[in-house]
Amino acid sequence: MSWFALFVYSALAATLLPGGSEILLAGMLIDQPENAFWLWFIASLGNTLGAYITLLMGGFLAFRLRRKQQEKRQQRETAPRQKISGRFKNIFVLSSKRVGQLNNHGAWLLLLTWLPIIGDGFCLAAGYLGWSKRLCLSLIFIGKAGRYGVLCLWIA
Repeated sequence: MSWFALFVYSALAATLLPGGSEILLAGMLIDQPENAFWLWFIASLGNTLGAYITLLMGGFLAFRLRRKQQEKRQQRETAPRQKISGRFKNIFVLSSKRVGQLNNHGAWLLLLTWLPIIGDGFCLAAGYLGWSKRLCLSLIFIGKAGRYGVLCLWIA
């Protein structure tokens, strides 16, 4: 496998798509132990890029939802449309309690982005809530690099 493939697969694994790049990294570490640092760095960078894409998706989602709410305020809905739209009104709404919990812990939750399933949710929520992109990117990289670092040390 090429290093570019490791980068791309690591990036895709960190988005909302299913997948795990650890197996590919482990195989490459066994084949190329002399390049452990660069393999760790490439996998960490790719995984951080994928998580940042998820963060940007959260920001885009928030933008779209705000725009739809503004359009609803400007338009006058008819009775039949209200019945249908009422069913789908709360498809993606974070309760004020959850938003408060996320904001209390802040961007530091992004150190846990290495966790399967919920890590992607933290990235999405960070984008949705509009947290500082620079801080988020730094914390995501630290979390992702830590996970791959443990894997590299375990295999080496």
